[in-house]
Amino acid sequence: MRNVVAVFAGISLMGAFASVAAAPTPVPTIHSIAIIPATDPKRYSFENATPPVGYPFQFWVNKADSRSKAKAFNQALHGKKLALGDELTQQVAAALRSDGFSVEILNDIARPLDYPDNVDYDQLATTADAVLHVTISEVGLYSGRVSTVYVPRVNTWGKLFVKGQDDNLYDEEVDYGVDAKRNKAWAIQPDARYAYPSYEAVMSHIDEIQSSFSEGIHAAALRMSEQICDRLKTSHPDAVTSCAPSPAP
Repeated sequence: MRNVVAVFAGISLMGAFASVAAAPTPVPTIHSIAIIPATDPKRYSFENATPPVGYPFQFWVNKADSRSKAKAFNQALHGKKLALGDELTQQVAAALRSDGFSVEILNDIARPLDYPDNVDYDQLATTADAVLHVTISEVGLYSGRVSTVYVPRVNTWGKLFVKGQDDNLYDEEVDYGVDAKRNKAWAIQPDARYAYPSYEAVMSHIDEIQSSFSEGIHAAALRMSEQICDRLKTSHPDAVTSCAPSPAP
């Protein structure tokens, strides 16, 4: 009997220790945010997903044609010297500053050449209360299987966290353009004028397409900063001393 009591007592004590160990680490009050800047896309995607029809091997003919067009599309855009990574970073920083946060941009951090967004968070030198990593997932044009036009695709992502803590305060993708689904908080519908009926129309509107990418980046930056404030006010209200008041419904 004594052994049974001792076993139950030991189990209870282990449960108590487990409860203490599982207690979440408190989130510090967030006055300041350090941003790991986004890098520019290595290439711009260009895809026509129309299913192949016609004679045998049409699929491979279409693939070769798409590669050739994508190469010319990239050459035309790279000549414009886009700086979308810096645009996203600066606009997110400006939006967060307007919300009352102190923001620094970590420009001098080590990055692998082959995968520059794979950053070692433990090695970051910052005293900010939280760190925000912003990235560009994809930028380009896409024409779907049932579509007759090419539409912009600007996909971004942001992760806000406190160094040394496992749980992210914010971890979301924000998409502008063809991947945006209606009535989703992470989705932004593109301007209707950015729809191009053919490859020839695309190549004759390169400057306008460049503007559509910048517009998508700007819209994504504003949406991301809004979501960060909303997420913090909802899930960690005691940790937020900034954020502009939410607009009246």
